[in-house]
Amino acid sequence: MRTLVVSGEYPWPLNSGSRLRLDTVLRGLTACGPTDLFSILPIARTDIDPPDPGLGLERVGQITFDDRPPDGLARLHAAVDRYTPFELPRGDGGESLRALTRFARGRYDLVWYFGIRPLVMTGGMVAAPAILDLVDLEDHKIAARMAIPGASLSGPSSRTRQWAARAFSVEEAGRWRRLQQRAGGQVQVTVVCSELDAERARAGGVPRVEVVANAYRLVPDPVGRIQVSDPPTVLFQGTLRYPPNAEAARFLVREVGPHLRRLVPDVRIRLVGTPAAGLASLGDPPAVTLVGQVPDIADELARADLVVVPLRFGSGTRLKVLEAFAQKVPVVSTTLGAEGLGVQDGVHLLLADTPEGLAEACARLLADEALRERMVEQAHQLFCLQFAEEIVAGQVAALARQVAGVDQP
Repeated sequence: MRTLVVSGEYPWPLNSGSRLRLDTVLRGLTACGPTDLFSILPIARTDIDPPDPGLGLERVGQITFDDRPPDGLARLHAAVDRYTPFELPRGDGGESLRALTRFARGRYDLVWYFGIRPLVMTGGMVAAPAILDLVDLEDHKIAARMAIPGASLSGPSSRTRQWAARAFSVEEAGRWRRLQQRAGGQVQVTVVCSELDAERARAGGVPRVEVVANAYRLVPDPVGRIQVSDPPTVLFQGTLRYPPNAEAARFLVREVGPHLRRLVPDVRIRLVGTPAAGLASLGDPPAVTLVGQVPDIADELARADLVVVPLRFGSGTRLKVLEAFAQKVPVVSTTLGAEGLGVQDGVHLLLADTPEGLAEACARLLADEALRERMVEQAHQLFCLQFAEEIVAGQVAALARQVAGVDQP
């Protein structure tokens, strides 16, 4: 069976959740037969490593587009087009479609759209059964962001801006919901990363929804440890340019951090990942270190006494949690940060949603070695049974063959 993957992501280097998910999908599809990957990327994307030769892809191609917000007439068109979210490109003059047409060769048995953007930009041009991987439910991400308590504003101008921002968010969430529903009608199957997101997608009118979980590789020698270092280190890792991660970093440093230092005065917080420019003010070594991108996250996980996931908005499931489970590093998370993974508070990790609660959970895991040992073992067992890369890649392969109408091997 031949498969074409049309993706809004390019997986190398493997240093973000979406890239790790795409890598797992590609491993499942190449197990079914020849697979081509065509990526449609924002022009600002500069970290492009060579493809992994061990993956066995037939061909790899890509094109970039200008993802700046619309202006002038394009902005007016965006305002009246209620079916396309503002953050999606209004089109690139058909260049992505032309480039994909030049790239595609012969007959394909299946097209896998990784993200909704490549489906929108190419119009589903390949005549083959198709799967849409939503990756995230953007409407629910917006709703979760809007639910975060904001500062009290005084003055009519501030309240007007707040009202306008909220009205824009409501409209944008509605556009995403309508687009997801319409896109789901163009393909044979839409996949999401958890049963929770499947329920949400179905409730939003998306037909024929299946689950393909996020995954992480099995680690032969996990780097986590039971004994706590002196001084203790708390790690938050992720692409810090991604708005949910950037907000979580601010929340951790400015709101959780003061409570945690009252309980554990010498604690060190390390923020690891490519940062947004506005996060530079969070750095306050040695109490808070803005590390930036690192060659191998395992080195940071090895020095961490726990991973904290203080996310307050987002969608999908967090690969940073699975990464910690795979490496046997204890985890403290918000409820949203761990949603969709089927975890239990006090069994696989500790959950809390307030600054005080997160600080207390971190302090507890830094003080109780028996709890640390019990928790990482149970988290690792859950990971091995449900989220190991080999298991999920096999599920990808089975779904791909089913949709393509190809007999199982």
